[in-house]
Amino acid sequence: MYTIGIDIGSMSTNGILLNDKKEILSATIIATGASSKKAAEKTLQQIFTEHNLTEKDINYIVATGYGRVKVPFANEVITEITCHAKGANYYFPGARTIIDIGGQDSKVIKIDGNGNVLDFVMNDKCAAGTGRFLEVMARTLEIELEEMGEISLHGKDNVSVSSLCTVFAESEVVSLIGADHKTADICRGLHISIAKRITAQVKRVGLEQKVAMTGGVAKNIGVVTELEKNLGCKIEISEEPQINGALGAALIALEKAQAQSNVSMSLSGSDNSKSLLETSIADFSIEESNLPKIGYFCSYTPVEIIHAAGFHPVRIKGTEHDSCAADEVLCGNICPYIKAVTDRKIEGSLEDFQGMVFVNSCDGMRRLYDAWIKMDEGKGRFNYMLDIPKNIDDAAVYYYANLLKKFKERLESYFTMKILPDDINRSIAVYNSVREKVGQCLQKYWNGYIAHSGYEMFSLLKKGVNAVPEKFNTYLTHIIKQGDGIRDTREIPRLFIWGSIMENEKIMKIIEDAGAKVVAEDLCNGSRYFDAVVSINEEPILSIAKRYIKRNPCSRMENIFDRINKALTIMQEKSIHASIYHTLKFCDHNLLDYPMIKKTFHEKNIPLLHLNCDYSLSSEGQIKTRVEAFLEQLMVAPK
Repeated sequence: MYTIGIDIGSMSTNGILLNDKKEILSATIIATGASSKKAAEKTLQQIFTEHNLTEKDINYIVATGYGRVKVPFANEVITEITCHAKGANYYFPGARTIIDIGGQDSKVIKIDGNGNVLDFVMNDKCAAGTGRFLEVMARTLEIELEEMGEISLHGKDNVSVSSLCTVFAESEVVSLIGADHKTADICRGLHISIAKRITAQVKRVGLEQKVAMTGGVAKNIGVVTELEKNLGCKIEISEEPQINGALGAALIALEKAQAQSNVSMSLSGSDNSKSLLETSIADFSIEESNLPKIGYFCSYTPVEIIHAAGFHPVRIKGTEHDSCAADEVLCGNICPYIKAVTDRKIEGSLEDFQGMVFVNSCDGMRRLYDAWIKMDEGKGRFNYMLDIPKNIDDAAVYYYANLLKKFKERLESYFTMKILPDDINRSIAVYNSVREKVGQCLQKYWNGYIAHSGYEMFSLLKKGVNAVPEKFNTYLTHIIKQGDGIRDTREIPRLFIWGSIMENEKIMKIIEDAGAKVVAEDLCNGSRYFDAVVSINEEPILSIAKRYIKRNPCSRMENIFDRINKALTIMQEKSIHASIYHTLKFCDHNLLDYPMIKKTFHEKNIPLLHLNCDYSLSSEGQIKTRVEAFLEQLMVAPK
């Protein structure tokens, strides 16, 4: 039995041929060049030629590395995180922390005794501190890359390279050369900077000895030496660390070949399941309301009052493309959602709205209101700020009710109208009907009787937030009726997603395309938006305040321990295997909670992945790699 692992990196493509005794029969390293596909084919042909083999002789091929999807002859693609863990475990069974520094990224991986990934962090946004970084620095210093490590051992630590950005660091090195600093000192300064960065990554997953290092940079004795000083331990390195990813891929291929089993994913149920799945509920289109529109940004905005005033409330989405327009009026380190909606304001695509309602739910929202007022200066626009309380007790309900009364009065004054209690109760009834129908639909989905994906369900709910409520209610009735008799019986990882607002639902599609199902979510623009109904009585504003304050709260308003327990309860009730905690960059409330969430989930041995994302999907490749590696952890067969 023969298996092959091929690791396509940014700088080199490596191939390993393994037999059923786990003996390495061939190890090939070539430059990747411009085409990942050609590099993979060349590697395969070299292995075939060296051992007089053909494709028929190979039982299984696994591809890994950043170019893994470009290997047409691979039976399977596996992330480099999982493969490096397996490869390091082959050489060093006692290793528990793996440091991999490749051509364009760096990773720190925590593994168990079988080489299975327990946790990982990776730097994949730029080439900082990677092989490509060192290659550029060596060229600037006019030395060979292979000589850099040995040269640095003779240097002093009197040179500091403050930036690890390849472009800026190159400028620093040029300045240091101009200041007559010795090449050895500059090399050591570079290696010290890299070691500090990697040490910070190690601390994020927790240092567990033994430590092994893989990837091409492991050949650089200067980087290794500085890392050992920082970590206070010996780092194990195999004779050829560059082939480690390919070795791990070949070992996984051997496991697959020996098991001779494929994951079966099927949907069973009545014959009408096919017709249901042919039409995606994510394609539900929002019909424009005939009513004038008032925009809002937070799920704590009382849509019933806006609707009762004769307006259609619309939650504002940001631009789907990257823009820097918001930088003119906002600071750089602010929530990307805030920046994205500001971009829309600057672009002029919100001019048809009659007004905007803001909620003081976080500092970013407060800054958004300030910027909006400044941009509307002199235009006489209706812009209103609601001060949502942080507590969720009865006092908070009465406080918010008083604010809502003032909000109603401001609407009446500005638009010259009268909003009667009966008007508000009629709006409450409309939105209650939608919330109840969403609850029925979600209950059937959680029980497996609506065989659509989590991505489709979330997309539907996101659109439902801004849909004409009566039309959305009718569509939900149709979905529930179609779902009767259909049951999803796939044996795949079941996930729970929570955290910051998720504006880009394609993140869920990436997760499910990788082989999981999002069974439940707790997001303010998803199921939580529709949680709880409003009582209809003679004091509708007090009832509205009670619903908004007492419903499932966001991270701003909930004790972290209560929040964690609620998440664990949801996962237990719905037989969910693992969780993904999604945050937007600079989302203080949710990011502040993460360390405690991570600690609790770790103690309870519940798999958890943290995705810290931009508003747009510009980092789709990195998200995909992280998700795939996480799911590979979940799908490891028990030993």
